[in-house]
Amino acid sequence: MMLSLAILSSLFFVIGSETIDAPDRIGVSGPISFNGTEFSLAWSQKPRDTYYVQEYLPAGEELESFNQMMAIHLFILDIKIEDAVRQKVQQLKNRQLTDKICQFEVTESPTGDEFIVDCIMGVSKDDQVSSVEFNVNRFKRVAIGSGKTGILVYAYSLRSYGDNVLHFLDTLTEVRATHLNAMIATTLPSIIVKSD
Repeated sequence: MMLSLAILSSLFFVIGSETIDAPDRIGVSGPISFNGTEFSLAWSQKPRDTYYVQEYLPAGEELESFNQMMAIHLFILDIKIEDAVRQKVQQLKNRQLTDKICQFEVTESPTGDEFIVDCIMGVSKDDQVSSVEFNVNRFKRVAIGSGKTGILVYAYSLRSYGDNVLHFLDTLTEVRATHLNAMIATTLPSIIVKSD
């Protein structure tokens, strides 16, 4: 179990790649819609046998400089969803040691079978905040075909850069509420893991 948790912890911040490779590996070829925006599959990877990730962008956006992104993380691990959430929380606590912007909150569904972890993170250069990113991560155990299950993390990211950072932070309370409500209302996609 410790190995499984270590894999989850080490892989969860994988975002983007210089090499564009976007085969659909989990039955969600897109486009997918979130909060009125349509996202198309832009990148996918299977870093481990137990981990799949696919990233989706609005038209005209690039992985290296996106403003909005949807991502699907799928972990085929025999762990409780609470343990997966704890790993995410520990990552964020570790990040807070070096990131003054980083804050997070965990929300459990009334039924106890889903969690949302939302957070704000910053990147600084020469003691100036150069970018900030707001993330909403929805955790749920889902069927993935062949009688198996996995932990799905359905994630939305919103970024701001340079001179727009202060305005982004000033409006974060309203932005956060809008995107949390959208994530709660979203119907999660059906996952079918494709054989390699």
